[in-house]
Amino acid sequence: MKIDRCICTQRTFCDLIDTARAEGLSLPQLVEQTSASACCTMCGPYLRRAYRTGQTTFGYLLSQDDEPYATADDKTAAAPLVQG
Repeated sequence: MKIDRCICTQRTFCDLIDTARAEGLSLPQLVEQTSASACCTMCGPYLRRAYRTGQTTFGYLLSQDDEPYATADDKTAAAPLVQG
């Protein structure tokens, strides 16, 4: 099974992370602007992992505990990983 998108918005994690990078969006801003992970929230851990690491395709299930919400002092909450 390939998990690569928010099923509610039908946007791939790759597309969402590209949007965040291009517009300099924090993760909360990305969610607010796109509604990804805001409806059913099932893709929340995947979107957080994609934002934090740049990985955009998953072959395994993640739970909310696997990729918890960022804390206020977590620098990864401010900007997505820039790949070189």
